[in-house]
Amino acid sequence: MKLQQLQAFVAAAHHRSLRAAARELGVTQPAVTHTIRELESALNAELMVRSVRGIELTACGLALLPRAEQLLGDMRRTVEAVEQVKGELAGRVSVGTMPSIALTALPHAVSSFRQKMPLVNLHLEEVTIPDALARLRNGALDIAALHHVQALDSDLVQAPLYSTQFVVALRAGHPLANVTRLRELLDAEWIATVGADHFPHSVMMAMFNAHGLPVPKRLVRAPSSFAVTLGLVSQTDVIGCFTRPLAQMVAPLGIRVAQIEDALPNYDLSIISRRDLLPTPAVQQFVLCLQQATRERMAAGD
Repeated sequence: MKLQQLQAFVAAAHHRSLRAAARELGVTQPAVTHTIRELESALNAELMVRSVRGIELTACGLALLPRAEQLLGDMRRTVEAVEQVKGELAGRVSVGTMPSIALTALPHAVSSFRQKMPLVNLHLEEVTIPDALARLRNGALDIAALHHVQALDSDLVQAPLYSTQFVVALRAGHPLANVTRLRELLDAEWIATVGADHFPHSVMMAMFNAHGLPVPKRLVRAPSSFAVTLGLVSQTDVIGCFTRPLAQMVAPLGIRVAQIEDALPNYDLSIISRRDLLPTPAVQQFVLCLQQATRERMAAGD
């Protein structure tokens, strides 16, 4: 397999179009077609077929895609690592994260990183845990700063970032603002920020289970949409669960922390990466900046 073959295949697979792949790569459509056919010949397998919806991957193509993405990502990182060691501090750092970090430590980490490596491209995105793990594996992300994963597969590794408290958040003036026990909130409407498949393993579920309480029956589901969560908790009687630093950050929007006497769970966050992937100097520097920003915020009382 050749680099150009993998690039053509991945571009066509992403766009589901040979024409769009050709535009991305700056070549002609026949050149993309020829290059992919060379790859199919080398593998002795059909990788994609034409359909009314464009390009469709075959079973062999679906098997190859994440591995091709991983190979291309690793090759890019290899080149960038050599360039960065030579002093050419360019390249790219891709980070997946969640609101608990994005609205607290991340801005300080980015500012610090920019002072040290102003020419490195940063790609930052909010991701779910399942999406982050998949994107770490295919090389789309260098690291993910997320909620600690209890049963992490052996191909990934996580380093503790910090631990904070989980709190119950509601709007100022909420009818239940003065309650002190979780059981008094069971009839309220809550918002869940994870999908139904992952809710049984959520911190919210653990919070109620720890006190022998059922999960509230009235649930609004907003998987991976912090904007929806923020809007509803700040402007309606819907109740949410935030980390304490995040609740402090959004307090100016009229969100308050309920003074619950029941013990609430801790929320552990980690930096997750591929075990077999050596980080580039730029990725290493970003991790150091994120760790330092976290320490500073914790020292400040967050």
